[in-house]
Amino acid sequence: MTTLLRRAAVLLATATAAAGLALPASATAPTATAGQAAAPLSCPGVVGVCALNVAGVFRIITSGEPYLAPPVVAAVNQTPEPWCFFSAPGFNGDRREVAPQESVEDFGFHVQSARPGPCTWS
Repeated sequence: MTTLLRRAAVLLATATAAAGLALPASATAPTATAGQAAAPLSCPGVVGVCALNVAGVFRIITSGEPYLAPPVVAAVNQTPEPWCFFSAPGFNGDRREVAPQESVEDFGFHVQSARPGPCTWS
């Protein structure tokens, strides 16, 4: 069932991008003024991670990505499992674990790789 849901999420994201419906974040999210909190990320209801990259473009991540280009700066984990986000390619560098249904508006670093499952430290 999980595989079917992930495939459906990828199909939906691919169809959206192919139809030219993907919008930059600036077109979908209102900007915060001084003294206002930023609006939470607005993501489609899919099983996956909704991520915002440094170019301001949303993407859906449904499986491990050893190299994210352009890097991700914010994400919403819409899966039933934690995800680990890394500051370097190949699942290396600083890391930040994101719990199920958690939203991160600033990782404190540019995310260059991500994978499902908890972060592990050696």
